[in-house]
Amino acid sequence: MEIEDEIYLIFLNLFCISEMLTKIGGISIGHTYCPKIMGIINISPESFYKKSIKLNSDEIQNAVLDMQCSGADLIDIGGMSTAPYLETDIPIELEIERLQYAVSIIRQISDIPISIDTVRAGVLKSLLKYEINAINDVSGLKYDKKMSIVVSESKIPVIMGAYRIHSNFSNLSTGDICDTISLLRESINIANNSKIDNDKIIIDPSIGFFRKESNSPFFSKISDLDWYIRDVEILSNISLMKSLYKPVCISVSRKSFMGPLLDLSVEERLVPSLITEIYCILNGVSLIRTHNVKETCIAVNMIRALHQ
Repeated sequence: MEIEDEIYLIFLNLFCISEMLTKIGGISIGHTYCPKIMGIINISPESFYKKSIKLNSDEIQNAVLDMQCSGADLIDIGGMSTAPYLETDIPIELEIERLQYAVSIIRQISDIPISIDTVRAGVLKSLLKYEINAINDVSGLKYDKKMSIVVSESKIPVIMGAYRIHSNFSNLSTGDICDTISLLRESINIANNSKIDNDKIIIDPSIGFFRKESNSPFFSKISDLDWYIRDVEILSNISLMKSLYKPVCISVSRKSFMGPLLDLSVEERLVPSLITEIYCILNGVSLIRTHNVKETCIAVNMIRALHQ
């Protein structure tokens, strides 16, 4: 990071106003020290955390009810894994089939706000009639050029990940905090140009998606830092994301950077996941996307008690 950029971001962090509030299905997101919890349900057998995978109606419904009882405010459903170190690309028809099945099953028992995790505009368009409440696009509206149009017409909020378009690989950087903020600013501009309301935008620094190489197109190529060092740097400086004046979503639970950093398997990463989430909350993050709903809710309730 250049020293001028660092000084500029510190200045913004010190003097910026509170980020704008966004509502997903009536749930307000953006209050300091009052983060909302988004539980993860994957309908994709290829997903990296096998305990998050739910494939039949009983598994899906039980998972939703368990998350609600544990304190989840929203749920995020993925029909295709976007993990950059896995070969997970599937036909769009299969992704649509999985998600339509899952959402219809959930709506039989619950009105909890639902976010759809997809980078494909066609998938989102096919799900709009199923009472979904938000879209989670890890590519920040950049992978599918039609996505911003569909989001704008749907009037639903969008969670936008930091993402570098593959054609821009000639302009590589380290993926540091300044670069990440710049990429997110690009997505905000795309949203504004497509007439997506400012109060329907949430940003995500895309932990785990910046790599030197990948088996999928859903990653951003970096040149210097090892990917897990990049992730730690972003998380260490997460408060600087407030310079974009948007609610910040973070998804770190069980993520792979904890593996080489602490020599932990996926099953051993609960404690560092919770510590990282707490650190992010204390530094302004207002939406936590997690596999560990019960434990994260307990941690959040403790933070709320300490700050009341």
